[in-house]
Amino acid sequence: MTTTLPILLAYNGSADADRALDWAAAEALRTGAAVRVVAVDEMLPPHLGAIAGTVVPAAPYGRDTDVIVHEAAKALADAGVAGVTTEIHTGQAVAELLRAADESSVVVLGSHGHGRTGEALLGSVSQHLARHATCPVVVVRKARDEEARRIVVGIDGSRSSAAALDYACRRAEDTGETVVAIHAWRVHAPSTDVWKSEPRSVDSEERELLLSESLAGVREDHPDVRLEHEVVAVAPGQALVDASAGASLVVVGSRGLGFFSGLLLGSVSQVVLHRAECPVAVVR
Repeated sequence: MTTTLPILLAYNGSADADRALDWAAAEALRTGAAVRVVAVDEMLPPHLGAIAGTVVPAAPYGRDTDVIVHEAAKALADAGVAGVTTEIHTGQAVAELLRAADESSVVVLGSHGHGRTGEALLGSVSQHLARHATCPVVVVRKARDEEARRIVVGIDGSRSSAAALDYACRRAEDTGETVVAIHAWRVHAPSTDVWKSEPRSVDSEERELLLSESLAGVREDHPDVRLEHEVVAVAPGQALVDASAGASLVVVGSRGLGFFSGLLLGSVSQVVLHRAECPVAVVR
């Protein structure tokens, strides 16, 4: 499978960014896509800068950004990736990466990173990109089971989760992995926006029907993909986090149906990004 748009690798020289680089390299070799390495010199407000009354760029880990992107480009070339380009932007990381995402097939970044403040800046960046990027975003977390061959997908009947399932199946066509579609739910109280502790009392057949409808046509469209499904009365985020322990990738939609289905996938995706034990793809 070949794609014309490049993979956007958000890179800051951290250990998590190196993990993202490895994932992006494998994806580039799988799809034939070029890789666009973007590093952002984050502009910090004066009270966080070294010079009062000014706005100063935050070089990642105190290292020269030119050196960082050169190291990334070399690592990708050594891995056999062709068509590597590098860019250094100055500004706010989220805004710069969102603009770059508009011309990319997927954004790949680590789950955490540290800027000049010493706080985990990239964790916040990944959350914003997952919510607002116009292309899929893959946040590369360390896999608990590096030999796993299962792609887990969160399903709630929404268009967003349908896109997530299609993304997973198209990937599995190339990799030969099994796709596991999971529908999970808990009662939601709209007035308080919190999850209750006990599962909703519903006929499990209703849930099976929702999942069956979500999977309708998928097996015909992807006949070579092994597709499994599960319906579980567990909080959606927890269900996907649990499943991630034996997965190579968790795929979720950026938005869900809301309390009518009991699965606020927009919120669930944030839980999964924080706690999954494998890489996470957020798809629109």
